[in-house]
Amino acid sequence: MSLGANVPTSTTFYETAGERTLNAGSLIVAAAGNNANRPAGNFGFVGRPANSKSFMAVGALDANLRMGYFSARDTVRAAGSAVDIAAPGVAVYSLWPMPLRYRTISGTSMATPHVAGIVALLAQATCTRGGALWQRVITNARTLQLPNVDVGRSLVQAP
Repeated sequence: MSLGANVPTSTTFYETAGERTLNAGSLIVAAAGNNANRPAGNFGFVGRPANSKSFMAVGALDANLRMGYFSARDTVRAAGSAVDIAAPGVAVYSLWPMPLRYRTISGTSMATPHVAGIVALLAQATCTRGGALWQRVITNARTLQLPNVDVGRSLVQAP
């Protein structure tokens, strides 16, 4: 899911939707947000709906496994308000409207499809669903030498 609001708090609406989705066997993967400016010392915050504890929040990494300067995090992990996992999200080659057709784009919205695709692969390969699937994605992540508030359990890995 690549939509978001620069709002640092979750809502009951998103929590209920996320919990129902997990209980039904699915997983919602959401972009953490691009409201940080790390070079200026601003780490932003994980925005809505990714800040809901039942949504898997995704941060963005560059090709050298460093955080994207824009990738949001929270300094205090309040009930689900932090990044859960990270994926490539800096200078990702993607489709673009004509006449360009393609270009590189950066953002947590570019990292989120990597995680969603791997979630789908794991679900298919293991017949795992819901919360158990979430745990499998997190458990399979490659540990990076970055703060957990930035990358959660670190770099998502395909099966």
